[in-house]
This record gives sequence, structure tokens and C-alpha cells, in this order.
Amino acid sequence: MDRKQRSEKYDWLSSKTQSILKHYSCPESCNGSCCKNHIIDFNRKEYEKILKNIDKESVNILKSNAVKSELEGCYKAINAAGQCPLLLNSKCRIYNNRPEACRNFPFVIYPDAEAGFGLTLLLCPMSVKIIQDYAQWYKSVNSTMYSKLSAVSEQYKNIDKNSDFCIQMKEHNLESFIEFLEKEGYYLA
Repeated sequence: MDRKQRSEKYDWLSSKTQSILKHYSCPESCNGSCCKNHIIDFNRKEYEKILKNIDKESVNILKSNAVKSELEGCYKAINAAGQCPLLLNSKCRIYNNRPEACRNFPFVIYPDAEAGFGLTLLLCPMSVKIIQDYAQWYKSVNSTMYSKLSAVSEQYKNIDKNSDFCIQMKEHNLESFIEFLEKEGYYLA
């Protein structure tokens, strides 16, 4: 897969995650565990754009905590406590200017040698609801997957933090799942 195809695939997956996420929101009780337990990578262009659009104090925090990532051409922001340094009282200081990886969370778009990119859903309070709805969608498609996803959502329904658990989202299911959400009226008010 060439660079253009990889870029198009990434953009397509990001678009689909946004189409799904518009139906959900983080619960008020969320303690920002995604920012406390996951390291977010962002590319240089995105890093520079963020720096131009945030307040001076946040710029200083980000600059003093950004380090080169293991991913080529990327940075990550992490403080001594191993969490995002831009958290203030478990809320993001730069929420409206946050990196794309944060905008896609709890979905993670990861490099895949064969497909270019894959999509994973990490476990957090919001993703439990997504898993419940994904299970409902699967009910008419595959009863075995419906049962497995229902069991997962039941097991983790009272989760208050992230864990290492995740489920892989099949890209060929995304369009149908989005249509299901729209048909069922899963829009946020």
C-alpha cells in the first residue's frame, strides 16, 4: 500500500469513527482515565497547529512535556506521572484543540502491515455503551458475536477506568453500524 492509499485509509477510518462518536459523549462522571492511561501520538504538523491555537500556559506545558515518539515524525506529551500533562482536574486544558487521536478516542487507528490501518475500540465508560449498541447491531447479523459482545458489555458496564481490554472493529461493519445508529435515533441532544 503506497503513502497516498495509507493516507486515504487513515482518513476514511477517522471519518467513520467521527460518524460513530457523534452519537455518544463521555459521561460527566468520567475521570479522564483515557488521558491518564494512554499515550497519544501526534505528528509534527498537528503539534505545530495545536501550539498556535492554545493559550500561553498550555503552550509552555506542552513544549516542556513533548518528546519524540517511537512513531516516525510524531511526538507524544507525557509528564512524570505518565499521563497527559494537559489535564487539569481530570479535564483537558485544550479540548477544542486536542489532537486527532484524542478526538477519535476510544477508537484507536493503528498501523497494520496488510491493511494499512486497523481500528480498535479501547474500553472506557463511553465505549461500554458503544459495545452495547454494536452488540444490538450484531443481533440481526451474527448471534454468536451478539452474545459475546453482550457478555463483554455486561462484564464491564460499571467500569470507571480504562483497562488493557479492547475489541477490534471490522471496517466492513462500520457503514452498517453507523446506519443502525442513525436509524435507531442514537443522536445526542
